[in-house]
Amino acid sequence: MQQQDDTNGTGQGAAQQDVPVAQASTSDDGAKQDWNALQEELQKLRDLAGRAQADLQNAKARAEREASDIRAFATESIIRRLLPTLDNFQRAFQHVPDDLQGHEWVKGVAVIEQELMRTVTDAGLKRMDSMGTVVDPQFHEVLTMGPGQEGIVTEVFEEGYLLHGKVLRPAKVRAGDGAAAAEDEGRGTKDQGNNRGTE
Repeated sequence: MQQQDDTNGTGQGAAQQDVPVAQASTSDDGAKQDWNALQEELQKLRDLAGRAQADLQNAKARAEREASDIRAFATESIIRRLLPTLDNFQRAFQHVPDDLQGHEWVKGVAVIEQELMRTVTDAGLKRMDSMGTVVDPQFHEVLTMGPGQEGIVTEVFEEGYLLHGKVLRPAKVRAGDGAAAAEDEGRGTKDQGNNRGTE
């Protein structure tokens, strides 16, 4: 009887010893789950931070582009309004009377025109050099045709301008129709024939 009690007592003791082991195992599993959950949450936060930083960089780049576009548009608008003034300076200098060519007043106006031209040049404006070049619809607006080599600019009525390499205003020009060139060629052939006959 006593022996049975001892046996029962021993079994209960073993069972009591097994309980802490099971509890420790369960505690470890819970800690692992908590750790994994924290890792997942941390990764989500990292992803959110990365996307937020990318969005911030994109917004900054977009704002810089928009600011640059606004500045370019404002510059183009101002310079476009100054083109008639530049044209008037050019026309005025083309029609200065001979007796005023060396006048101090004319020289002063020329200095003002040069300063204005320097300022708009620094802003990206460039005057086209169209005279004697091949007619290009991108750069030239042909107003009339006349004697001269076909397809070549023979007269410039209004200067053309580029702004940062982009056509701001095409040049208004006269283009050669080839008639004079053909006539000169025919005259040369005729002269050669006459020379042969003389010989």
